[in-house]
Amino acid sequence: MRIGLSLLALRPGKVGGVETYVRRMLEEWPALAGGDRLVAFLDRDLARALETPGFERVVVDRSARRLVADRILEAFTPFRAAAVERAVTAAGADVILFPQQSIFPRGAGGRAVVTVVDVQHLFFPGNFGLFDRAFRALAYPRAMAGADRLLAISEFTRRTLVERAGVPPSRVIAVPFGHASKARAPVEPTELVRRPYLFYPAATFAHKGHARLLRAYAELRRRRALDARLVFTGMQTGRWRSLERLARKLGIREDVVHLGHVPYAEVRRVYAGAEAVVFPTEFEGYGIPVLEAVEHGKRIVTSRLEVFDEIGVPGECQIDFDDPDQLLAALQRPGPVELTRPVGTWAGCAARTLEILRGVVDDSRAGSRAP
Repeated sequence: MRIGLSLLALRPGKVGGVETYVRRMLEEWPALAGGDRLVAFLDRDLARALETPGFERVVVDRSARRLVADRILEAFTPFRAAAVERAVTAAGADVILFPQQSIFPRGAGGRAVVTVVDVQHLFFPGNFGLFDRAFRALAYPRAMAGADRLLAISEFTRRTLVERAGVPPSRVIAVPFGHASKARAPVEPTELVRRPYLFYPAATFAHKGHARLLRAYAELRRRRALDARLVFTGMQTGRWRSLERLARKLGIREDVVHLGHVPYAEVRRVYAGAEAVVFPTEFEGYGIPVLEAVEHGKRIVTSRLEVFDEIGVPGECQIDFDDPDQLLAALQRPGPVELTRPVGTWAGCAARTLEILRGVVDDSRAGSRAP
C-alpha cells in the first residue's frame, strides 16, 4: 500500500500546533509503516528546508507562494491546479492524509483523509477577516464532503463537526494529538531572557487572549504582587503592534518580551526557565503547549475551556483571566501540575492515523470486489 502525506500547505513557523502534528507524523510513520510505502508531497521551497527520512519525496515544481495562489484560485474559482494534480496523481498513492483541513489539489486522485484542526470560525466568525471567512466557508466544507474520513484532533472538535457542521458521526473519528514522554533529556534554561518570567507560547491571533493576559499581569505588577517578567514566543501577526501599544499604556512594556518565532529546541529551553506557563486562549482545538508545559514539570494556568477538561487540566488551574486575583492565586499554587486524565503519545496518534488510512483503502477495495 502507498500512503501519502500532503505537505503542500505546510508553512513552517506559521501554522502552530499543526506543524508539530505534521512533524510528528513524519518522525513516527516510518517505524510503523511495515510493508507500506510512504510518500511525502512537498513544494520546492519546503523540499529544500525539510528532511523526510523514510518517505519517498514527490516535489511539485512550484514555489510555496505559487501554491498559496493556486489554493486560493481553486477555492474561489473553477480553476484547477492541473500541473499539481498530475504530479500528485502520478505518485499512485492509495490514500493521502491532508493534515490541514483542506484537500489540495482538488483532483488529487486516490482516497483522501482530512484532519480537522480548527473549527473556531463556527463559534467566533468575527475573529476572522472577510477573506478568511470566505475561504473557510468554501474550502472546508468541500474538503469534508470529498474526504473518505475526517480525523478530529479532539473529542470536542469531533462533537463540533457533528453538531455544528452537520457531519454524519460515522464519517468523523477523534484522533487526539499526542503527548511527548517526560523521559526526554532535560534541557538548560534559555539565555535569551533573564529570569524569573511567565511564558506564553502562541501566535498573536485574536482568540489567543494576549490582551486579557496583559491587563491582568499589569494589575498584579501595579500591586507589586508579581515580580516575574512576561515572555511570548510565536508568530507576530499584525495584532502585535496594538498589543505593544496596550503594554505601553499599562506601563508594563519593559516587562514584556516577545522572542518571535524561535526553533523548537530553543522553545524547550524557554519552557525550562519559566516560573509558570500561562494559556489565556479563548478558543482551542486541543492545547499542545499545555502538554509541553506538563512535560517540562511546570505550573500551568489556563482559561476555562471544554478541551482543557478533556486533556485533564485540573479545575483549579483553569481561571478567568479577566480576574487578576484568580491569576495570582493560580500562580501561588505549588507545581508541577499533574493531569487528571491519561493523554496518548504521539506514537499512538501516528499508529491510529495509519490504521484509519489503511482501513479506508481496505474498505474501498472490498467495495470494488462486492457483487
